[in-house]
Amino acid sequence: MKNSVLYIRTDANEVIATGHVMRCLTIAEEYRKKAGEVCFIVSDENSAKMIDRRRYNVIVTNTKWNSVDIESEYKLLKHKIRRSDWLLIDSYHIYSSYAARIKQLLNVVVFDDMFSEKKIADVIINYNVFYRRFDYLNRYKHEKCILLLGEKYVPLRKQFREIEPEINVRKYERPKILLMCGGADKPNLIYETLQYLKENKPELFLQVDWKIVVGSFYSNIDQLNLLIQGYLNIELLCNVENMAALMNKCDLCVTAASTVLYECCAMLLPTLFFVVSEDQKYDAEVFSKDNMLLYCGNYMDGKKEALKRMEVVLSKIVKNREQQYKMKQMMKKFVDAKGAERIVAALMGEKNE
Repeated sequence: MKNSVLYIRTDANEVIATGHVMRCLTIAEEYRKKAGEVCFIVSDENSAKMIDRRRYNVIVTNTKWNSVDIESEYKLLKHKIRRSDWLLIDSYHIYSSYAARIKQLLNVVVFDDMFSEKKIADVIINYNVFYRRFDYLNRYKHEKCILLLGEKYVPLRKQFREIEPEINVRKYERPKILLMCGGADKPNLIYETLQYLKENKPELFLQVDWKIVVGSFYSNIDQLNLLIQGYLNIELLCNVENMAALMNKCDLCVTAASTVLYECCAMLLPTLFFVVSEDQKYDAEVFSKDNMLLYCGNYMDGKKEALKRMEVVLSKIVKNREQQYKMKQMMKKFVDAKGAERIVAALMGEKNE
């Protein structure tokens, strides 16, 4: 409904990284443009810093991010909201008991990435392709809620609509490879990948140009700087604002799974990926189908084996222009960048295409 306020309850820190806040910011931008005011609710100043830069109102509850006080947040909202307002919940540490209580005050929309518990909400979003593994229709057949399911609802940032990706494989002497692992890189994947290639495949390590992206919660910067010191083929980039533009300049990507895989598909960027957390486990079978993206293994279950597979796969794909082109063709049909528009349209009561 137009002129309703969208409140967003989420968090970011060195443990859970920045993914939840980033996708919420994408929806917030679209909502502010189309519908009205947006206000974030976060547990601490760690999260608030990211959001402040985008000029949104932020309420800091000064509580533990992984142990939300339902009654205090109920009282906080009770004196601010109207019945027509919305609360978007995006956290793996806020459960249905919270949503059920808050839903007494306003409309609730929830991200549901893993189908782990029945959600109490007016709108439920699972944009992951693997949502088809779960029986949403049966679980919610007696509930009055809107289900926004599938890749058409991936909330990619506006920048991914503004750049036309390159369908052809560029001719290069030195390929540009993007290397990243979310905003925090808790498993230290970036360092371990470079260290492994430096020791075990030095010719590959030296013959490509590395574009390394780290976020504001990356804690291994000193260790990484020591490793890459003196290498002119490595560029370290912090808090990249326009990821679409950077992806469009690169030839390959090595990354952890998550929403970034949809971004790589949108930019037609041939990608190798690892699974580094439980919520990414289904990404492997979906994105690696027909080798659309190249799966290197579950990093948490077998780091050594995953790094070895990455070395083998990267050594092959970096020279295989034909396979890169096939990957681009498959990615072209996979996702568009209109997910945030569709989500906001649903909140406004409009029909989606």
